[in-house]
Amino acid sequence: MKRVKEQIKYLALLAICLLSGCSDFLDSYNPSAVTDDFYNTKEGQQKLLTDINARYRNVFNTGELQYYGTDIYMAISEEPAERMFNGYDKTFNSTAPIVGDYWKVLYKIVQESNILLNRCTPDIAGSDYTSLTAQARFFRAMAYYYLVETFGPVPLLTEENTSVIQQAERTGEQAIYTFIITELNDIKDKLDMTTISAGKVTNAAVIHFLGKMYLTRAYKSFAETDDFSNAATTFDLLVENPASGYALQENYAALFDENNQANSEVIWAIQYGLDKNYRGDGNPQQAQFGFNIVALEPDLFIKNQNDYSSVSRKYWVNPKAHELYTDPEADTRYDATFKREYYINNPDNADYGKLGIYFPRWNDKSGMSNNAKRFYPFKQDDEYVWYPQSTALPVLETASDRMPMVRKFSDTKIQWGEGGSREDVIFRLGDTYLLCAEAYLGAGNKKLALERINSIRKRAAKDATAYEAMKLTDLDINVIMDERARELMGEHDRWFDLKRTQTLLTRVPAYNPFVVKYDNLNKNHLVRPIPQDERNKVDGLSQNEGY
Repeated sequence: MKRVKEQIKYLALLAICLLSGCSDFLDSYNPSAVTDDFYNTKEGQQKLLTDINARYRNVFNTGELQYYGTDIYMAISEEPAERMFNGYDKTFNSTAPIVGDYWKVLYKIVQESNILLNRCTPDIAGSDYTSLTAQARFFRAMAYYYLVETFGPVPLLTEENTSVIQQAERTGEQAIYTFIITELNDIKDKLDMTTISAGKVTNAAVIHFLGKMYLTRAYKSFAETDDFSNAATTFDLLVENPASGYALQENYAALFDENNQANSEVIWAIQYGLDKNYRGDGNPQQAQFGFNIVALEPDLFIKNQNDYSSVSRKYWVNPKAHELYTDPEADTRYDATFKREYYINNPDNADYGKLGIYFPRWNDKSGMSNNAKRFYPFKQDDEYVWYPQSTALPVLETASDRMPMVRKFSDTKIQWGEGGSREDVIFRLGDTYLLCAEAYLGAGNKKLALERINSIRKRAAKDATAYEAMKLTDLDINVIMDERARELMGEHDRWFDLKRTQTLLTRVPAYNPFVVKYDNLNKNHLVRPIPQDERNKVDGLSQNEGY
């Protein structure tokens, strides 16, 4: 606990570095205002890990690369970034700040990891040497995963950089995956399986990520013959091992109860908390998937975080995604994910306390409004009423973008408009089960694939009767992707999941109306452009095809 408090204090000192403009990604980089000698000490190396962990907030908060351009999410406008990342239109180019910032933060993680690994010795770290170096290798491997999946071949840097690099070669994807998997195998079983320090990397996180790397490589042209089977058996080290300390929560709603954080299903989560000095801008999840209820309905609603989150409608859940919940009454994930009833909390309104807005379940065609002041059925005259798909701009102009908010990430412990305090769950056991099902399917063992995915559906079903109706007897990769959408709605990596499973080019045009409108999605978009600013500074960074 003492160490956690010290790290929290240190994060406040890092704020200047985290928010200031930094130099080129390959520059010699001093990660804070302290002297370079500080990183020759155990304390300095522990602080490097804190810094690296904090940087992953930026990685997972880059929603343009997580949500845009996918099947179940879409942009709310046709601004330049939305046209590029959500619609893959012909303006998509290497000067987009989003790719430049993403590239830089990932390479800062690489450099800080290399500093720690270069300077950490058993004499300096003592009994913590294995833990410190294993965590640094984990974070570096993860950075390279997001780099190679986002940009394709990238420079593979494994040593501390002490001078400005003006020349760099892009290392091929096969070599980078070999490096990642070798690193993870080397540190497997070097860390405790669980931890009392929330947010600390554990052996379970290494196992989950290693399985995901085998699984991702299994789809590549350079796949090894046992990648699918290795992925499955690796995931099963968590799925089939009660002694691991991890278990599915009994019901889906409990999994996301804000008073049940760091529960038995959480493998690794990035921490925020209520301390404003520590949480920085905060976890944005609670404010991203919905509509600005106070601005659109000021007569009914006032700003009260305990009632409704301050939502900026940054990303829309595609209305078609609702239809993936084939029986939203039987599947408890639907009501646990989406908030459909909004009670009037404006004390000046004569109907204070009564139902103000009601969204029925998407398949409810009864017309029953429950006497709500505002009633929005899913469709009207065969057209979507909830955030219509035809084009975004008229929707914004008419302020008709009302929709069920994603409630999974509700945060009532903060003030209206503040950054979120809840942990950001990156790896959880429910995802491990689904990845395991995908791995067994790829390995040709459909029986075990069905067992893994049906375990998730059983947890989702409201009762035994519902489960019998929901239980799968056959599956393919699209069935798995549908299930991932239901189970992981609003969580991370949808774009990367689509790329991994080779379904991005087929599923996205079937769901995302902007992709259809611009009609430009092609295989070149399976990687993003190398940032032009980096290419201007470093020789050898050739551009990806089509940009």
